[in-house]
Amino acid sequence: MRSPQFRGERGTMALEMVILAPILLILFMFLLACGRYFQTSSLLESAARDGARAASQSRSLPEAQGRLDDAVSRTMDQSIKSCKATAAGTVTSALTAGAPLSVEVTCTIDYRDLNLLGIGGDTTITKRFSSSVDPYRGVRDGS
Repeated sequence: MRSPQFRGERGTMALEMVILAPILLILFMFLLACGRYFQTSSLLESAARDGARAASQSRSLPEAQGRLDDAVSRTMDQSIKSCKATAAGTVTSALTAGAPLSVEVTCTIDYRDLNLLGIGGDTTITKRFSSSVDPYRGVRDGS
C-alpha cells in the first residue's frame, strides 16, 4: 500500500511535459531559424567577397558580371534551396583601373516552414563587398 504523502503528486510528470513540450519546441524552432539566417548570411558574405575579387580581374563590365555570377552560384551551392534559387549579384560601381569595384549580392530565405513562430515568410539578405582593380590593368570602358 502506498503512503498517503505520494497521492498528491500523481500526474505531475505528465502535467510538466504538457507545459514544457511546446516551450521546448518553440525554442528549438527559434534556434533553427537563427542558424539558417546566420549560415546563409555567412555564405552570402563569402559570395560577395569572392565575386568582387573575381570581377576585379576582368577587363570589361560584362565579363565582370559573368565572373560575379559564376562566383555567386559556386558559393551559394552550399546554401538552402530557397536561397540557391534567388541568389543574384550585381556590379554596383564602374570598372575603372585603380578604383574599387563594388558588388552587391542578395538572396531570399524562406521561413514558411517555421510559421509556428510567427516568422513565416521571406527574408531578403544583402551583402556588399569592394575589391580594388589593379591601377595598371587595361580596362575597356564599360563595353
